[in-house]
Amino acid sequence: MWKECYRTGIDLIDTQHQTLFDMTGQFIETIKNEDAGERVKECAELFEFLKAYAVKHFAEEEEYQLSIRYCDLEKHKALHRIFTSTILNLEKKLVSTDYSIAAMKEIAGFLTSWLIYHVAGVDQKLKKHEMLSDTQAEELTSYLLLFAQSANQILVTMTGIPAGNVTFSTYSGENEDIRIVIGLVGDHTGEAVFTYTNEITRKLIESMTNKTLTEIDEFVYSVLREVTNIISGKASSLISALGKTSDITPPRLLADFHGIDNREGFTIDTEIGRMAVSVSIE
Repeated sequence: MWKECYRTGIDLIDTQHQTLFDMTGQFIETIKNEDAGERVKECAELFEFLKAYAVKHFAEEEEYQLSIRYCDLEKHKALHRIFTSTILNLEKKLVSTDYSIAAMKEIAGFLTSWLIYHVAGVDQKLKKHEMLSDTQAEELTSYLLLFAQSANQILVTMTGIPAGNVTFSTYSGENEDIRIVIGLVGDHTGEAVFTYTNEITRKLIESMTNKTLTEIDEFVYSVLREVTNIISGKASSLISALGKTSDITPPRLLADFHGIDNREGFTIDTEIGRMAVSVSIE
């Protein structure tokens, strides 16, 4: 799963990132073990090692950031805390379901999405020191523009594809599309519905894992929920930069999607397929 474009140029951090990718790949492969006893044993061992290694990596990464007086240190540390909290909650679910395959796949999906974005996006600032300027933030004038910008940037970061073509229009969708909804709270309340076509779902997962997607399962839903969460979190940050209070609620799979077709939204046509987002606010 490791790609050379993920390098930051900081040897210690790059080596640890590669190990985290290798471990996540092993976790995904272990789920396929048909021997239930071995599968549980291997997953438990890998998960414990992964937790401990992540804590070690976060500590050393933050120590490096402190040494260079990294301007975004506190925000970066907050992301690490959120990851740790999420992993602990997922572990509880893993244990409570007696290491069910569905729970394993949910964890694998979260790890895949979070790790790729954190390494290919957030951690690249360690070498670039990039931050959104106040001037840039002030030029972003609507929620749709913010979500469109965020979605395009995250897809580029996570897959390496060129930015897609954004069209501001509604998208009716197909029955096989996967829809993820995320709540918006703050100065404006509402929700954003993300629609992933079958094509972009398949190619997005295959790009992230370097493996052929053979079925739509909890791993896929978990990846798409986390991608939706990352895009919406970035959009929420941009909204906050405009001086508005903004936050998001946990994403969830939308089973009944009737009634969203007439909402304002946009589509992004990319090399790997189409995704659409509709936003409603009060």
